Amino acid sequence: MGKKLSFFKVGLLIVSLVLTSCSAEDGADGTTGLQGLQGTAGDDGDDGQDGNANVISSDWFTPSSYTLSTGFGGINLLEHDQAASEITQEIIDSGVVLAYGKLNGYNPTIWPTDVAALMPIVLTYDSPAEIDTWTVILSAGNITIRFINNNNRYTSLNTANSFRYVVVPESVSAKNVGLDYEKMSYEEVMDHFGLDY
Repeated sequence: MGKKLSFFKVGLLIVSLVLTSCSAEDGADGTTGLQGLQGTAGDDGDDGQDGNANVISSDWFTPSSYTLSTGFGGINLLEHDQAASEITQEIIDSGVVLAYGKLNGYNPTIWPTDVAALMPIVLTYDSPAEIDTWTVILSAGNITIRFINNNNRYTSLNTANSFRYVVVPESVSAKNVGLDYEKMSYEEVMDHFGLDY
């Protein structure tokens, strides 16, 4: 009797194990519980700074006169100094300054009207060749527009030429590593920084 009872208990144990192991696979899914309450919203973070917010551009300026001086080898230098408080020593040392010229003082066959280009600008025309070179010199608080002609032909300049500059701090130029401004048109640079033409 004791052995029968033991076999019975073992058999009952086996049957209950089979039923419980099958019930998880074969039983119907239960109903989905109610969704919990939504948590409270966190505080809004501070707005990030626009990546180009620190880029500064001047208005176009048209020099009314140029100062004549003599450079190395007796070359005539015609220069205009423009106050530019945005050009700091820090910008000169680690940022980028892009200067553009619209040389509307030329015949449109030499320089098209209202076309802006990155300086320096070198124009070659006539025969024998006349070579006009427009460059910029930067110092803290100032940008100098300099004109040189290879034949010293000029002692004064047409006052229809205009210029502007764009100041790109190191923090912005570092984000634009690999960007070659010299290969970009004036319009591409303005669009890249979100500036008015």
